[in-house]
Amino acid sequence: PYSLFSVSSFLVVGTAAQNFDFGGLGGEPKFCPPYRCPKDHEAVPVWPLKLSSAGCVGLGGMQAFMPNAGGEDDPHTPCCDQRHACIQTCGVVKTFCDEEFLKCSKDVCDKMSDAEAKKKCDSSVSVNELMLKMDQCQQYNAEQGAHCQCIKKSDVASKRERVLRNFYKKFNPDSVDKVPGLMKKVDSARKMAGLLTKLYKKYPSVIKKVKDPQQEMMEKIMRDAKDKKSDEGEEVDEDDEES
Repeated sequence: PYSLFSVSSFLVVGTAAQNFDFGGLGGEPKFCPPYRCPKDHEAVPVWPLKLSSAGCVGLGGMQAFMPNAGGEDDPHTPCCDQRHACIQTCGVVKTFCDEEFLKCSKDVCDKMSDAEAKKKCDSSVSVNELMLKMDQCQQYNAEQGAHCQCIKKSDVASKRERVLRNFYKKFNPDSVDKVPGLMKKVDSARKMAGLLTKLYKKYPSVIKKVKDPQQEMMEKIMRDAKDKKSDEGEEVDEDDEES
């Protein structure tokens, strides 16, 4: 659970981001080694893929406390959904996911015609960039461990083909015949990951929307506080009741 100090800190930094460009603060992002398998084995995506996204609040840090973060009004939500799906893709490199996310977010801002809205959008991207630089590898490692399986090299090609065939059967049955041609291009875990992330953009319904646990916790705290205040306002003094 977040402490009051951490919540306050997130709010302060979030507010500061509205007025300052963080630039290169935080240094270079930490490199997270890709998922590795034992000798004579390679990583292959687990089927079904089971991709999920808690939206922008699910990225962690101050996002859970920023107005409209991850909601229907947040224009960055599709970018955040793709970021979640990206690090859940077996064989992907985390820096690739981060770069794609920032590019997507900046494109959202660049399309805004209202100057004030664009300014707020740009500052939000600066916050996200800072948080990604501060991000460690725990979540990435956990997601890779959950979505990868180590297969003998002799069976890797057939397993990858099965994943692609199943994907197309579910999301675009008319394109299943593309699989043999695609298989010639995905001769490594990284190339397979690159293809899958492109497919997610084309078929975003593959990503299941879920509620972020930290956001649920904060919403519950706010509801409880509101209910308590309401109950206190309804209390009637005994003397007033008798008069």
